[in-house]
Amino acid sequence: METIPEIIEGIPTAKKQSKERREIVRKEYIRLIENLHRKRGKKAVYNNYLKTEVFIIMRESEKKATNSAAFNWQSTYAVKHLEEVIKKAEPVLGKPIYTIPKSTGKQKEFGYVNMATLYHQFQSSEYEYLNFTVKLVLGVKNDKRHIQYSVNKIEVI
Repeated sequence: METIPEIIEGIPTAKKQSKERREIVRKEYIRLIENLHRKRGKKAVYNNYLKTEVFIIMRESEKKATNSAAFNWQSTYAVKHLEEVIKKAEPVLGKPIYTIPKSTGKQKEFGYVNMATLYHQFQSSEYEYLNFTVKLVLGVKNDKRHIQYSVNKIEVI
């Protein structure tokens, strides 16, 4: 088993450093939104599988992810690579893509009519610790817009 470095791409890997990771996540969302707006004129990334644009809305996307993505370094790493995750995420055989949103909490507050769950596999032939899967959850609005809701590292699909 290879040793995980203390810092990967500027992300502290120690469990106790979630406060530092929370700040990284917040800054990454701002950076991504600014880059998307500058490059495309809108804050969206096209998902190849769903064949739809996935919008990144700070008050929805960053709010949930700041807490959950700061929990471990892999989730923070996924946020740093969020554009790639959104583009390439796809379903896992045997798991439903669309589910009904929770009747309480943020999913209801944001007005989602459906939730879509896709997965992205990070793979590295050089570093074993960079081989992991993240779950990407999208909120779907009445007008069919897909909004990036959360991204989290998962143990096993």
